[in-house]
Amino acid sequence: MSSLSIQDTSEVLRYSVVNFIKKNGTLSFGNECISLDRYRESKKNEVTNDKMNYFLLTKYRSVEENVLFTAKVLYELIDTKSKHVDQLFLEFSDKQGITINLNIERILYLALTFLFSLGKIVFNENMIRKIENEV
Repeated sequence: MSSLSIQDTSEVLRYSVVNFIKKNGTLSFGNECISLDRYRESKKNEVTNDKMNYFLLTKYRSVEENVLFTAKVLYELIDTKSKHVDQLFLEFSDKQGITINLNIERILYLALTFLFSLGKIVFNENMIRKIENEV
């Protein structure tokens, strides 16, 4: 302890807090003292419970950036006759009241790919047609 040199009051406070924690093995929050082990466990739980759910919308994303929602709207817009991709995208922008940018166009193509993979639509060059499933 004689080799410890304290420069200012903030170091005195830091040194005393560190000594208190080492001696008692507890932390003080307001009027409550908790053990260091319990504090570490609560911090571990906070980190492990913080997983991202990619299907939920956040305040930073619009509903048009959700591929599943966009696929539903596009499927509703496709009639029994064939439609051109550009015409379908323009109808989508009119119905949703948005302007199409590069990100929205990427989501639209992903939604069409999703519908194609489910077997709900077919492509013939740039024409898209809905497949009527007979049950």
